[in-house]
Amino acid sequence: MVLRSVALLLTVAASLAAQANINAVPVWDGSNNISSFGVPDTATYGQTITIATGTGALLNYAFEIGHCNATVTFRGEIFAWDLTNQRATGASLFESPAKTVTASGTYQLVVIDTSSLALAPGNYVLFVSTSKDQAGSVGCQFGSVVNATYPGGQFVYINNGTTVASWTGLQWSTITQDLAFQANFVGGNLPTTAAPSTLVLTFTALLAAILWGYSKSRSRAAVSI
Repeated sequence: MVLRSVALLLTVAASLAAQANINAVPVWDGSNNISSFGVPDTATYGQTITIATGTGALLNYAFEIGHCNATVTFRGEIFAWDLTNQRATGASLFESPAKTVTASGTYQLVVIDTSSLALAPGNYVLFVSTSKDQAGSVGCQFGSVVNATYPGGQFVYINNGTTVASWTGLQWSTITQDLAFQANFVGGNLPTTAAPSTLVLTFTALLAAILWGYSKSRSRAAVSI
Protein backbone atom coordinates (compact mmCIF):
# COMPACT_ATOMS: atom_id res chain seq x y z
CA MET A 1 0.00 0.00 0.00
CA VAL A 2 2.84 2.38 0.88
CA LEU A 3 4.66 1.65 -2.38
CA ARG A 4 1.44 2.21 -4.33
CA SER A 5 0.87 5.55 -2.59
CA VAL A 6 4.45 6.66 -3.22
CA ALA A 7 4.17 5.71 -6.90
CA LEU A 8 0.94 7.70 -7.19
CA LEU A 9 2.58 10.66 -5.46
CA LEU A 10 5.53 10.56 -7.86
CA THR A 11 3.13 10.54 -10.81
CA VAL A 12 1.22 13.55 -9.47
CA ALA A 13 4.43 15.47 -8.73
CA ALA A 14 5.81 14.79 -12.22
CA SER A 15 2.53 15.95 -13.76
CA LEU A 16 2.58 19.18 -11.78
CA ALA A 17 6.22 19.83 -12.66
CA ALA A 18 5.52 19.35 -16.36
CA GLN A 19 2.63 21.82 -16.31
CA ALA A 20 4.23 24.59 -14.28
CA ASN A 21 4.05 28.12 -15.62
CA ILE A 22 7.29 30.10 -15.55
CA ASN A 23 7.25 33.50 -13.86
CA ALA A 24 10.43 35.45 -13.08
CA VAL A 25 8.60 38.75 -12.58
CA PRO A 26 7.99 38.36 -8.80
CA VAL A 27 11.73 38.06 -8.11
CA TRP A 28 12.61 41.10 -10.23
CA ASP A 29 13.40 44.20 -8.13
CA GLY A 30 11.53 46.52 -10.49
CA SER A 31 14.59 48.44 -11.60
CA ASN A 32 17.43 46.14 -12.67
CA ASN A 33 17.58 46.06 -16.45
CA ILE A 34 19.46 45.23 -19.62
CA SER A 35 19.64 47.81 -22.42
CA SER A 36 19.48 49.04 -25.03
CA PHE A 37 17.09 47.03 -27.17
CA GLY A 38 15.76 48.46 -30.41
CA VAL A 39 16.75 50.36 -33.53
CA PRO A 40 19.07 50.26 -35.36
CA ASP A 41 21.45 47.57 -34.08
CA THR A 42 20.51 45.48 -31.04
CA ALA A 43 17.24 44.39 -32.56
CA THR A 44 16.66 41.10 -30.79
CA TYR A 45 16.24 40.25 -27.09
CA GLY A 46 15.00 36.90 -25.83
CA GLN A 47 14.87 34.21 -23.19
CA THR A 48 15.62 30.54 -23.72
CA ILE A 49 13.39 27.99 -22.01
CA THR A 50 13.11 24.23 -21.67
CA ILE A 51 9.84 22.44 -22.46
CA ALA A 52 9.35 19.24 -20.48
CA THR A 53 7.39 16.16 -21.52
CA GLY A 54 3.70 16.59 -20.76
CA THR A 55 3.75 20.39 -20.75
CA GLY A 56 0.59 21.97 -22.15
CA ALA A 57 0.52 24.27 -25.17
CA LEU A 58 2.01 27.75 -24.74
CA LEU A 59 -0.70 30.37 -24.20
CA ASN A 60 1.54 33.43 -24.10
CA TYR A 61 4.84 34.87 -22.98
CA ALA A 62 5.69 38.31 -21.68
CA PHE A 63 8.58 40.66 -20.92
CA GLU A 64 8.86 43.76 -18.72
CA ILE A 65 9.78 46.49 -21.23
CA GLY A 66 10.09 50.22 -20.59
CA HIS A 67 12.06 53.45 -20.49
CA CYS A 68 11.95 53.68 -24.29
CA ASN A 69 13.21 57.00 -25.62
CA ALA A 70 10.77 56.81 -28.54
CA THR A 71 7.98 54.57 -29.82
CA VAL A 72 9.28 51.15 -30.81
CA THR A 73 7.62 48.48 -32.95
CA PHE A 74 8.58 44.80 -32.83
CA ARG A 75 7.27 41.30 -33.31
CA GLY A 76 7.29 38.28 -31.03
CA GLU A 77 9.08 35.22 -32.39
CA ILE A 78 9.63 31.61 -31.30
CA PHE A 79 12.26 29.23 -32.65
CA ALA A 80 13.80 26.01 -31.44
CA TRP A 81 17.11 26.71 -29.68
CA ASP A 82 20.44 25.07 -30.54
CA LEU A 83 22.21 24.71 -27.19
CA THR A 84 25.49 23.64 -28.75
CA ASN A 85 25.83 26.58 -31.13
CA GLN A 86 23.83 29.10 -29.08
CA ARG A 87 21.49 30.18 -31.85
CA ALA A 88 17.93 29.79 -33.09
CA THR A 89 17.47 26.82 -35.37
CA GLY A 90 15.01 25.54 -37.95
CA ALA A 91 11.97 27.36 -39.27
CA SER A 92 9.98 29.96 -37.34
CA LEU A 93 7.43 28.32 -35.07
CA PHE A 94 5.54 31.52 -34.34
CA GLU A 95 5.48 35.19 -35.30
CA SER A 96 3.13 37.73 -33.73
CA PRO A 97 1.60 40.75 -35.44
CA ALA A 98 3.59 43.95 -34.98
CA LYS A 99 3.30 45.38 -31.45
CA THR A 100 4.07 48.94 -30.35
CA VAL A 101 5.41 50.31 -27.07
CA THR A 102 5.35 54.08 -26.70
CA ALA A 103 8.02 56.25 -25.08
CA SER A 104 7.68 56.04 -21.31
CA GLY A 105 9.60 56.40 -18.08
CA THR A 106 8.10 53.22 -16.61
CA TYR A 107 7.95 49.51 -17.37
CA GLN A 108 5.00 47.53 -18.66
CA LEU A 109 4.45 43.81 -18.96
CA VAL A 110 4.19 43.29 -22.72
CA VAL A 111 2.31 40.06 -23.46
CA ILE A 112 2.75 38.09 -26.68
CA ASP A 113 -0.33 35.90 -27.29
CA THR A 114 0.70 32.60 -28.90
CA SER A 115 -2.81 31.12 -29.22
CA SER A 116 -2.11 27.77 -27.54
CA LEU A 117 1.01 26.91 -29.50
CA ALA A 118 1.95 23.23 -29.13
CA LEU A 119 5.68 22.73 -28.58
CA ALA A 120 7.43 19.37 -28.43
CA PRO A 121 9.79 18.74 -25.49
CA GLY A 122 13.08 20.54 -26.03
CA ASN A 123 14.80 23.93 -25.94
CA TYR A 124 13.29 27.10 -27.37
CA VAL A 125 13.95 30.81 -27.56
CA LEU A 126 11.11 33.26 -26.94
CA PHE A 127 12.08 36.67 -28.24
CA VAL A 128 11.04 40.02 -29.62
CA SER A 129 12.75 41.77 -32.49
CA THR A 130 12.61 45.06 -34.37
CA SER A 131 14.31 43.50 -37.40
CA LYS A 132 11.18 43.57 -39.57
CA ASP A 133 9.86 46.92 -38.32
CA GLN A 134 12.82 49.27 -38.02
CA ALA A 135 12.16 53.00 -38.17
CA GLY A 136 13.97 55.94 -36.61
CA SER A 137 16.28 55.39 -33.68
CA VAL A 138 15.04 54.04 -30.36
CA GLY A 139 16.34 52.25 -27.30
CA CYS A 140 14.42 50.42 -24.55
CA GLN A 141 15.23 48.65 -21.31
CA PHE A 142 14.16 45.12 -20.38
CA GLY A 143 13.67 44.22 -16.74
CA SER A 144 16.13 41.52 -15.68
CA VAL A 145 17.02 39.34 -12.71
CA VAL A 146 20.67 39.66 -11.68
CA ASN A 147 20.95 36.27 -10.04
CA ALA A 148 19.49 33.99 -12.70
CA THR A 149 16.47 32.32 -11.15
CA TYR A 150 15.19 30.05 -13.93
CA PRO A 151 17.28 26.87 -14.36
CA GLY A 152 15.92 26.00 -17.81
CA GLY A 153 17.41 28.87 -19.80
CA GLN A 154 18.76 32.43 -19.78
CA PHE A 155 18.73 35.84 -21.45
CA VAL A 156 20.10 35.93 -25.00
CA TYR A 157 20.44 38.68 -27.60
CA ILE A 158 21.88 39.42 -31.02
CA ASN A 159 22.99 42.64 -32.71
CA ASN A 160 21.42 41.72 -36.04
CA GLY A 161 19.77 44.97 -37.17
CA THR A 162 17.48 44.14 -40.11
CA THR A 163 19.19 40.83 -40.92
CA VAL A 164 16.62 38.20 -39.96
CA ALA A 165 18.84 35.39 -41.27
CA SER A 166 21.25 36.06 -38.39
CA TRP A 167 18.77 34.51 -35.95
CA THR A 168 19.69 31.06 -37.25
CA GLY A 169 22.98 31.89 -38.95
CA LEU A 170 25.02 33.44 -36.15
CA GLN A 171 25.81 32.68 -32.51
CA TRP A 172 23.84 34.85 -30.09
CA SER A 173 25.38 36.67 -27.13
CA THR A 174 24.46 35.87 -23.55
CA ILE A 175 24.50 37.49 -20.13
CA THR A 176 24.12 35.32 -17.04
CA GLN A 177 20.77 36.78 -16.12
CA ASP A 178 17.13 36.03 -16.79
CA LEU A 179 14.73 38.54 -18.21
CA ALA A 180 11.78 39.50 -16.00
CA PHE A 181 9.56 37.23 -18.06
CA GLN A 182 6.59 34.91 -18.00
CA ALA A 183 5.64 31.84 -20.01
CA ASN A 184 2.11 30.54 -19.42
CA PHE A 185 0.85 27.14 -20.52
CA VAL A 186 -2.49 25.38 -20.90
CA GLY A 187 -3.03 23.68 -17.55
CA GLY A 188 -0.11 25.60 -16.01
CA ASN A 189 -0.88 25.77 -12.32
CA LEU A 190 2.30 26.81 -10.56
CA PRO A 191 3.14 30.38 -11.70
CA THR A 192 6.53 30.64 -10.06
CA THR A 193 10.15 30.02 -10.92
CA ALA A 194 10.42 28.24 -7.58
CA ALA A 195 8.21 25.43 -8.84
CA PRO A 196 10.89 22.69 -8.65
CA SER A 197 11.74 23.55 -5.03
CA THR A 198 8.06 23.87 -4.14
CA LEU A 199 7.34 20.51 -5.66
CA VAL A 200 10.20 18.89 -3.77
CA LEU A 201 8.93 20.31 -0.50
CA THR A 202 5.35 19.26 -1.27
CA PHE A 203 6.47 15.79 -2.27
CA THR A 204 8.61 15.45 0.85
CA ALA A 205 5.77 16.54 3.12
CA LEU A 206 3.26 14.17 1.52
CA LEU A 207 5.71 11.29 1.52
CA ALA A 208 6.43 11.91 5.19
CA ALA A 209 2.70 11.90 5.92
CA ILE A 210 2.25 8.58 4.11
CA LEU A 211 5.19 6.97 5.92
CA TRP A 212 4.01 8.36 9.28
CA GLY A 213 0.56 6.91 8.70
CA TYR A 214 2.10 3.60 7.73
CA SER A 215 4.27 3.61 10.85
CA LYS A 216 1.28 4.36 13.08
CA SER A 217 -0.72 1.53 11.54
CA ARG A 218 2.21 -0.84 12.10
CA SER A 219 2.46 0.28 15.73
CA ARG A 220 -1.24 -0.34 16.32
CA ALA A 221 -0.93 -3.75 14.73
CA ALA A 222 2.02 -4.59 17.01
CA VAL A 223 0.09 -3.55 20.13
CA SER A 224 -2.96 -5.62 19.19
CA ILE A 225 -0.81 -8.73 18.79
